[in-house]
Amino acid sequence: MHILLTIALYLALAYHGLKKGSLSISGAVAAAAVCLPTFSHPSYLFMIVLLTFYLSSSRLTKVGSATKASIEEDHKAGGQRTAVQVFSNGFTGTVIACLHYMLVFHENNDSMSGLCFADPSISTFWLARLNTALIAAYLGHYACCNGDTWASELGVLSKGNPILITTLKSVPKGTNGGVSLIGLVASLIGGAVVGLSAYFAFILSDWHCLSSDLLYSLVIAGAACGLVGSLIDSFLGATLQRSTFNKKSGQIAADFRRPRRHEDRADLVVVSGYEVLDNHQVNFVSSLTTAFIAGIVAYNL
Repeated sequence: MHILLTIALYLALAYHGLKKGSLSISGAVAAAAVCLPTFSHPSYLFMIVLLTFYLSSSRLTKVGSATKASIEEDHKAGGQRTAVQVFSNGFTGTVIACLHYMLVFHENNDSMSGLCFADPSISTFWLARLNTALIAAYLGHYACCNGDTWASELGVLSKGNPILITTLKSVPKGTNGGVSLIGLVASLIGGAVVGLSAYFAFILSDWHCLSSDLLYSLVIAGAACGLVGSLIDSFLGATLQRSTFNKKSGQIAADFRRPRRHEDRADLVVVSGYEVLDNHQVNFVSSLTTAFIAGIVAYNL
């Protein structure tokens, strides 16, 4: 029955994404590789956190859509996440969910009994510490993804131009590595929402773990990972991802943009960064790094 519900939920999400324009056809197909293993985990936490990221980020993408269309050459209405985008934001989380199932749930006799997130009374139990570390890494990953998405979509609504994280100089909106106060606050809130969704998951499936300390821990950890992940993403974007400004269109050009026919090379002005990574790779590395940091910190607490 659980497998049937998992498939039904994936199909519903794929249909929703295609209908609303938040997923391309390739993105909807790729989502199967992310959703099916994650939704199959017996703990609701993994499913609810993923759903929170997908639904909230998809909604936020539409909020600043008109503004982003005016400042980015490669903007796609509604988000239109492709397979590459789905994997760059979902691969790490899916691997963590599978590792948790094999190394924690299965090793604990196919049960979460006796395992609570960040429970100091059982901190010496290696399986409990691994459980906490993997859940923290999973939350860190999606808090980073959600925080960065919220920062990107809401940050462009700021009246002034952002500042480049490496030089603190004003840069055009849409520049990779540009940060604003609105964007930073949005990343905190986006991460906190992921932490809050995890607490809701504990209410549904692991109510014996509930406490006020758990709520604070999850929300604070989510907010911290949302902010830190967004800052890591901005730093990578400012250094290893080139931002080029098209003087004729007044927009930030696409990654690895080259002059087209009848275009003058002088019209494409480098704002920042080196051509090492594209936006999808930056998202993948930043969320992976945030997940790793969150897991290491949680394991050693």
